[in-house]
Amino acid sequence: MRLRLHRPLSLARVMILVWVLSVPGCGGGGDGGSSSQDSTLTGQAVFPNSVGGGPVANAPFQVVDFEKPPDNNVVFTGTTNSVGGYSANIARTSSAAVIVTGTVGGSGKRKGETVRVSGLVNPDRPHVLKNFDGTTDIACEAGFSAVLDGSITAQELDAQRISNLEQAAATFVDSTNFFDPASVTAAANAVREITHDGAKPPGHD
Repeated sequence: MRLRLHRPLSLARVMILVWVLSVPGCGGGGDGGSSSQDSTLTGQAVFPNSVGGGPVANAPFQVVDFEKPPDNNVVFTGTTNSVGGYSANIARTSSAAVIVTGTVGGSGKRKGETVRVSGLVNPDRPHVLKNFDGTTDIACEAGFSAVLDGSITAQELDAQRISNLEQAAATFVDSTNFFDPASVTAAANAVREITHDGAKPPGHD
């Protein structure tokens, strides 16, 4: 299959990494308090199996609201707990990304290296529970990039579109090097192509 080139993808990944790496190890943040128009996001982030698996513990994370302009779209920062759990309270919106930057532990040669684990959510209701792994990370970059380059809107990145992206992303997890941003970007590019930016499930051209 001939793949379209989505040139903004590498830029999107750089922007994601800049946002994440610029966050200090803070304990949490937002606008303080909650209201009936808020959405509470919870779940667990785990490293891809190829990275060693296990929870992304004590790691900084951000929530990015796709409805906001790129220079002002980080609406929550925090730190995962000892088992990779995250919790964020944000104003409801059509679509967002939770982006976690984990540090590889253990005693292997990759110890101390960082790996991003992220996922797409629809914070349009009081509570959203979602776990993140390698599959959701590839899908997140695909969806994030599609919004960033104007191929789809934040409102179009709904639950069905996210599901389609994640179904396709699952087929690329085993062949993706999550230590290499270019490898993740290539997988995200392919996911965008075969799902038409999430409009169709994989295999439905």
